[in-house]
Amino acid sequence: MFGKKKTEDEAASCAVVHLMLSRMKPEHRQGVLSGMSDEDRRLVLEAELEGRQDRWNRTHDTKWGES
Repeated sequence: MFGKKKTEDEAASCAVVHLMLSRMKPEHRQGVLSGMSDEDRRLVLEAELEGRQDRWNRTHDTKWGES
């Protein structure tokens, strides 16, 4: 997903993943992630990061990673 322009659906799904994982208690989050295959876990964590980046970009005057 990195390096390419996301579609509106991809951006929405990343935001949903971020919202769901960020609201979980750490032990529940770990339980969900530990039940996934390595590939699925990687995809979910990438989507979560993209959701965090998108939210940051929408709520701050700077892009993710800029000062």
